[in-house]
Parts: sequence; structure tokens; C-alpha cells
Amino acid sequence: MIVAQVILASLGLFIIILGLLVWKKRCYKIVAGYVEGSIKNEEAFGKVNGIFIMIMGITTILFSFFIERLNVWVFNVSLIVLVSAQIAVNSRMARR
Repeated sequence: MIVAQVILASLGLFIIILGLLVWKKRCYKIVAGYVEGSIKNEEAFGKVNGIFIMIMGITTILFSFFIERLNVWVFNVSLIVLVSAQIAVNSRMARR
């Protein structure tokens, strides 16, 4: 179990770093489906997606600490909810 915890915590930290790259450094090419010029307010796009990506990383780190108590389905469902919310927010941003 310790190996799985270390792997998930490392993965979560990597995902948080990716979120910071999207938010602060404006590396939008990391985000799947991003087409340059398709978003009018790129600063808000980067902030929202960076925060969502960092929340996914935090969720991964938290799951690594509770891996023995929680089921994998809890983790999967939480990521599905986060990704669905991110899709909804991005589709709303694309309309503006």
C-alpha cells in the first residue's frame, strides 16, 4: 500500500504543477481540445482550468492518504464530477 500511496501522491503533485502551468504561465496547449484563438477571455480560461486541474491533483493526493479506507469508485466518481463541471464551465466560456 505504501508504494501506491507514494505513486498517487507523486502523481497528484505533478497534476498540481500542471495546473499551475496552465494558470500562471498560460501554457494552454496542455489542456486537451484547446484551439488557439477559440477562447475570447484566455486569462479567465487559464484561471478556471488551472484551478480545476489543481483540484484534481489535490483529490489524488487526498485519495492516496485514504486509499485503505475508500473504494476506488469514490475516487473515480469524484474525478468524473470534477471533469463534468470543468466541461460545463468551459462550454459556458466558449459561448461568451
